[in-house]
Amino acid sequence: MARTRRMNHEGSIVKKTKPDGSTRYEWRQMVDGVMRTVSAATMADLTSKINAIKDMPIASGKVRVADWNKKWLETSVLPLKKAATYDQYRIMIEKHIDPFIGKRYMKTIKPSDIQFVIAKANEAKLSSATMKHIRKVASCSFEQALKDRIVGKNPVEKIDIPVRQAKAKKVLTPAEFKAVMSALSKSRWAPSVRFALETALRRGELLALKWSDINIKEKKCTVDEALDRSATPGDTKSSKIHQVPLSVSAIRALQDQKTMLRKEGNPAIFRSRNHSEAWVFPNESGNALHPCSYYTLIAKAGKKVGVKVSPHMLRHTFVYITRGGINLKDLQNILGHEQATTTLDIYGDMLSDKTTEMAAEVDTAFAKFDLEMDAEAEKKTAGRVVRFAAKKAK
Repeated sequence: MARTRRMNHEGSIVKKTKPDGSTRYEWRQMVDGVMRTVSAATMADLTSKINAIKDMPIASGKVRVADWNKKWLETSVLPLKKAATYDQYRIMIEKHIDPFIGKRYMKTIKPSDIQFVIAKANEAKLSSATMKHIRKVASCSFEQALKDRIVGKNPVEKIDIPVRQAKAKKVLTPAEFKAVMSALSKSRWAPSVRFALETALRRGELLALKWSDINIKEKKCTVDEALDRSATPGDTKSSKIHQVPLSVSAIRALQDQKTMLRKEGNPAIFRSRNHSEAWVFPNESGNALHPCSYYTLIAKAGKKVGVKVSPHMLRHTFVYITRGGINLKDLQNILGHEQATTTLDIYGDMLSDKTTEMAAEVDTAFAKFDLEMDAEAEKKTAGRVVRFAAKKAK
């Protein structure tokens, strides 16, 4: 048995001769105290196999998927991501990943296992976007496991996502919005709802606005913060500062809001002479309102008048109302999307809605078609008509 020494950490090759006289080559490499071996009948085959795995880490220990996911969330997501992102990842793992592969060992997971997770999500009739999110979370988790040498390869590769028809985004009709505002007529939150509709702000961005962000003279407000689920100010969803134009109605809503705050003696407006750093839409105590509370109060107002409504639905309604009047780039900036493709992915079908114009074009085309049919019918009838005088002469 001959041994061929190689460079440090590259392992060694052993040539073995079997009793029948045949030769076999075996490669051995020690990585982090774990020995791995590869064998082949020829040096050429062995070299090919070595090159395929020599830089891959060895999976260490029997770590279960659920245990790793929990550790990954606490060490890699919670300290680095926003609270909302952490909650989304945790829900995806607890509902859609761990129930199916959580008890399995990390190093045994194959792409087919991840595809099974997606298949189960499809059976539950989740949207394509949600299934893509599940795939993303799984990939991020396994990618970190690869770096920590828990697995030798990220199995979330070439995972197919079923195509499901997306649900149309719900927007409010004028009658529905009027009904909601009627339900809020005696509420201190009516100006905020009108302002939300006019600016398409996310609820966290709306509730994080301060009077210093408002520029009435230039008719704009600066959106540079958003409240998270614990009502703590932080970056916007896209971590992007953007400017939102203020319409006449939006400015009127701000004036109504300030009047309301003064009338109720809100601490946010009377805290000091310079109230520029005070919240624009605070609670009765002058503090930031919890975003979940804002969602609840709007939903309850809608329920009173039989309208299903949410803060984000106001954002959708803004896009629908202004479609065709704002170019894509400006709409992207107003919505605070990082890229225009994001705006198109979310609202592409709404922005391209020209059914009224198309219906008119179809009407014109078929009117022409009908005229041509009538003309053709008249030609055929004229050829068969025999004058009465000629008929009598016969």
